Amino acid sequence: MMREWGRMWVIVGVVVATALMVGAAGALPVRSQSERPDPATTIQSTVGETIGYQGFLTDSEGEPLSGTYAMEFALYRVETFGTPVFQSGEIGVAVSEGLFEVGLAVPQQIFDGGPLWLAIVVDGEVLSPRQQIRPAPYAMSLRPGATVALPATGTALQVTSADGVGLQGTGRVYGVHGTASGATQGSGYGGYFESDTGIGVLGRSTALSSHNNLFAPGVAGYSEQGVGVLGQAATGFAVYGTSPGVGVGGSGQVYGVYGESAAQTQGAGYGGYFASSTGIGVFGESTALTSLNNNYAPGVYGRSERGAGVLGEAGGPGSVAGLFLGHVVIEGDLFATGSKAGYVVDIARNDGDKPLVRGHLVVVTGAADPVLGDIPVPLVRKADTAASTAVIGVVDAPYGRGEDGVGRGENGPIAPGEYLTIVTLGTFGAINVDASYGAIQPGDLLVSSPTPGHAMRTEAPDVGTVVGKALGTMEDGTGSIAVMVTLQ
Repeated sequence: MMREWGRMWVIVGVVVATALMVGAAGALPVRSQSERPDPATTIQSTVGETIGYQGFLTDSEGEPLSGTYAMEFALYRVETFGTPVFQSGEIGVAVSEGLFEVGLAVPQQIFDGGPLWLAIVVDGEVLSPRQQIRPAPYAMSLRPGATVALPATGTALQVTSADGVGLQGTGRVYGVHGTASGATQGSGYGGYFESDTGIGVLGRSTALSSHNNLFAPGVAGYSEQGVGVLGQAATGFAVYGTSPGVGVGGSGQVYGVYGESAAQTQGAGYGGYFASSTGIGVFGESTALTSLNNNYAPGVYGRSERGAGVLGEAGGPGSVAGLFLGHVVIEGDLFATGSKAGYVVDIARNDGDKPLVRGHLVVVTGAADPVLGDIPVPLVRKADTAASTAVIGVVDAPYGRGEDGVGRGENGPIAPGEYLTIVTLGTFGAINVDASYGAIQPGDLLVSSPTPGHAMRTEAPDVGTVVGKALGTMEDGTGSIAVMVTLQ
């Protein structure tokens, strides 16, 4: 291509472009390529942080020039007019026998696959037209939307960095998207990440959770028919989560979190293992309503084909294998070995006309409708006759006055018509006694006395009158002592 430029002919090229030729119109012949020095063999450029630009400068007679010339270079997105996206500023360029080379510090992000035109100014004169920058053939594989394909085995594209980021992607939907094209179901990887010293995959999200992006996960796994996220480890943890809040959270139509032990030995391994050095190892909560398919809607559910559905083990002195705060329902047999501490209570309702308090001895007067399952609730009042066969237990505490409105309440008076718990078996700390009918010593049998709500000692009780055995001493008057409740 030839254009008038005043007094010079210039043939220019850039490392990533085909040769460009600019000059003045005239009758003088242009030298053939074989007559000119080959810039590719005469001038060599090295890979660095600048773009190597080579040219061949002649006068209007076609003779190569030598000397230093003021040149400027600019890149535009359009062929004419527009705003430059890069300007070199004026550069003093040394020319030797027509040959020159400059390094242009063009920002890398300008080469994003979009169109580029080069404008050149020599000694204040603008060369026209601008020359389009065209890629070398293999550079086409780096343009936006390009495909890098490897027909055989191996790595299609490898990107490495000495101490930074090997590959970074940014996109409205996916920053990096990988697809496995294997013909066999369940084989291949959409993406494979490996680390010899650190983390194979690090996912981080600063997005707020929303309806479309629940929990705004750092790493999200999704599978149509298999496992959304699979972790495998030869030793250590297959999946490990750490957070100031929730380490690992799971949500599912069937299981929120599912764990399975693949140990070959029966009775070995854990489907899931949870540990805490400061709080709760396993916390289960359910807000579901009880139903035929979800009996009691448990917060924690354990099931076993041949062993224990739920196993609790105390690790040392002062620890307990299981603790229940609230109702405990057992459908089936109860087996216990070892020692027992504490007492057993039943739910009852005050059927008298006076309040009941902790330690009162009560007798049964009838039964009320169940409050748990289909078990009837005894109606009770203070015992007020000697050696009554209707004696049923000792008042423990109000029932239904807890903070959540259900369960054992704080100690206090139980008004007529209100519910309470009564001790029917075990060691209890307080029973009201009247020693005016005889001094009471540990081991004495206790029955009801004429003093309302109080027990007294006896030596020859009738069957069905004994509430238990005294564990304390009361020489005279009325008071409270510990008791072993054993109705007989």
